[in-house]
Amino acid sequence: MQIVHRTHRTADVLDLVGQFNFGARKDFTAALEKVKQGHSTHILFNFKQVTFVDSAAIGLLALAAQQFKGQNRRLGIVGAQGTVKQVFDLAHIGQMIPLFLTEDAAINTKAA
Repeated sequence: MQIVHRTHRTADVLDLVGQFNFGARKDFTAALEKVKQGHSTHILFNFKQVTFVDSAAIGLLALAAQQFKGQNRRLGIVGAQGTVKQVFDLAHIGQMIPLFLTEDAAINTKAA
């Protein structure tokens, strides 16, 4: 999986590309650590180009939600579609990290 860090308006965005699985855990954790050192109040995970997620990915997202919860920083998942969205729905990821269609929608809501 490839991860690109960028900013969009007031948010740090991690663009994820490819398969988000156990093999991507080190890259994801490293990218998340870089974001943690910043001061953005919004962190968005862009899943538009993610084709597969496994249970390790779900676990990493759950850990990220816990880590940022106490820091007064908001997380959001953007653009999940197809089987990735189905897996998120089955795992109730939206209860931990809200799901949005677009980055602007995520930034504009107070629930992100």
